[in-house]
Amino acid sequence: MNILIADDQVLFRDMLRSLLEQESDLHLVGCVGSGREALAACTAQPVDILLMDIRMPDMDGVSAALKLRAAAPKVRILLLTAFADRDLTDLSGAGNIHAVLLKDLHANDLLRAIRLCANGLYVADQAGLPALARAVCPEHVSAKVQAHPSSSAFSPLDLQILGCLIRGMSNREIAEAVNYSEGTVKSRISRLLSESDLKDRTQLALFALKHHLV
Repeated sequence: MNILIADDQVLFRDMLRSLLEQESDLHLVGCVGSGREALAACTAQPVDILLMDIRMPDMDGVSAALKLRAAAPKVRILLLTAFADRDLTDLSGAGNIHAVLLKDLHANDLLRAIRLCANGLYVADQAGLPALARAVCPEHVSAKVQAHPSSSAFSPLDLQILGCLIRGMSNREIAEAVNYSEGTVKSRISRLLSESDLKDRTQLALFALKHHLV
């Protein structure tokens, strides 16, 4: 899996580099410091995943994502930000964005998000879910996604489990896929059912599909 990092903060960029270099299935192809450089790098070489900051000089991350949708449509973008309240106002039309995450997330959650996105799933933390929904399907953003008290509280693990439910996987199969115990998976599903006010796994899977959570 080829990964490009785009962030103008050298320290944060170096930390991401160190993290990714420890993973045998993740191949870092480069680090750049602006959206314009990210655009050039993604059109010059194969890139599967682009980890990109929103706030950068010489073209911000959102502008770069919109241009990349036409220039390199196969690149899946994970947007990172430290300022969710100001940066996530309008991502409409950027359907190549597969994740919207705050920079203070745990390293393991970032690695999990990368692998989920590589498999075609979408990932967002509490602050980023409404923005991601607008990016992926702006004409069908449901009011329930914006207003439901639990719709913006799906963790990366929750979204991974929802993706497995859509595939009809059992608790045991899900546990193996997400590297958690079967008991943890069962507990997570029960909590998701309770918070979403749904009756069974099928309804939960349909809810996830209807509201573009995976």
